[in-house]
Amino acid sequence: MLAPEGNPTSAAGGTTGTEDDRPRRRVRPTVLVAAAALAVVGTAVGTGVHLEHAAAVARRLPPASATSEQVLRTYLRAAETHDCAVTEALTAAHAPVSPDQAWCGHRQPTSWFDEHPDLLAHRDIGTVERRPADENGGVAVQCIPVDVTQTNTTGDDPGTLAGWQFCFRHTTDGWRLYDQGYG
Repeated sequence: MLAPEGNPTSAAGGTTGTEDDRPRRRVRPTVLVAAAALAVVGTAVGTGVHLEHAAAVARRLPPASATSEQVLRTYLRAAETHDCAVTEALTAAHAPVSPDQAWCGHRQPTSWFDEHPDLLAHRDIGTVERRPADENGGVAVQCIPVDVTQTNTTGDDPGTLAGWQFCFRHTTDGWRLYDQGYG
């Protein structure tokens, strides 16, 4: 039997208890406004923290006018102190060596195949070698050999890698690590 409103009823004439018959709770506008305000404040705080972190990292970077050797020295100090934000910021985007492969040991691995080399020490920074674009796959770089003591470098046993080359490409932000290794 259907009631005049079209709702089912029991034989006794009462409702059957469907969801349409239950009293609805009314959410007060003040609760909605408070929730929206909390969301806005939370987003603003999160954005502020991110911007402050980015500003703190930028203060630790060499100026765009720094030489490739000055950038290398900053990079090496950051790698040895596990300052991942600086090593990643000094690594060129769209390079054979991507920022997520920057020297930064003790980083939280994201898979079994993560490559997070750990630079323990360095010595004997060599002379800058300039490689023109036509001799280097279309990208002009400056390479600097360094003896590095490392662990967790793919294909190498822990220890010293004599003459490991850090190659930098000039960008609008200054010199950035473009490639590294031997040769």
